[in-house]
Amino acid sequence: MNYVTVIYLLNILLYAMYFFGRTGGETDVSAADFFVSGILSLLLIFAGYLNARKKMIYRTVLWMFFVNVLLFICSGVFDQFGSHFNILSTGNSDSFWFTLVLIAYNGYLFPFTVILEGSGLALIFPVILSFVLPSLGYLIGKKLHQNKQNSTDW
Repeated sequence: MNYVTVIYLLNILLYAMYFFGRTGGETDVSAADFFVSGILSLLLIFAGYLNARKKMIYRTVLWMFFVNVLLFICSGVFDQFGSHFNILSTGNSDSFWFTLVLIAYNGYLFPFTVILEGSGLALIFPVILSFVLPSLGYLIGKKLHQNKQNSTDW
């Protein structure tokens, strides 16, 4: 079982429940939003840690990163070529669907997306964190597992 994939999908569900249950507008960001986002980010680090503890290969923590990269590339391609590259959309905003899926897929980072709105970082930030957070957990799990093996070798 790939813990990163399971936790990532759980993050989508949990943040959707939190987001639709909160009060205020879509652009209102509170300390609770950052707290929930931080907890869900810690869950991703923990999922990477679990993958390392179960002796899975490093590539298993990168699946969500690959999905994010694909969505990011599709968003850029559709934005660049517009209506000449029309597969899924009928309007002039072909990249809108891929951008929307990228933002929804990384909903747990919503407070940061609102703060970075208007810059390209709002789309790049989730892609980078989908690589960094599980990789950090995997690295911690590998280092702790190596230290435990070395201490029992005596």
